[in-house]
Amino acid sequence: MAFLTESELKSTYYPEAVNMPTGDMSKYLARANGYVFGQIGGTPPAITGDDGSGLKTAVAMAFEIFAAGETQSVDPTNGNVTEGAPTSAYSKQKRALESVNTMLRPYKTAYENANAAETDKGIIWLGGL
Repeated sequence: MAFLTESELKSTYYPEAVNMPTGDMSKYLARANGYVFGQIGGTPPAITGDDGSGLKTAVAMAFEIFAAGETQSVDPTNGNVTEGAPTSAYSKQKRALESVNTMLRPYKTAYENANAAETDKGIIWLGGL
């Protein structure tokens, strides 16, 4: 499931992707879509008043974070992780993804609410007492 397509990424959400090599763009976009899918837990239902642009923006932000984090630490010639890579690249990427997680919170909540059983809304039933 792709929340954001390559054409949407290039035209609206991250126009700079037009200049990226196609393989790199596809790789980071797949990672971003996968990350968002994993954080939400699945495909969220429609949210009243939301046109889906918030979800697409979150995917585009994850795309940008993944692309920047990888290109800072990978040798562009052979694809190996460089020894001279910034030591804090991972921690910066992890902190930046916290912003994406915050953006995804309403979608995760909507998904969980749509997939929770009626008796599962915060109550644990203890049987046999």
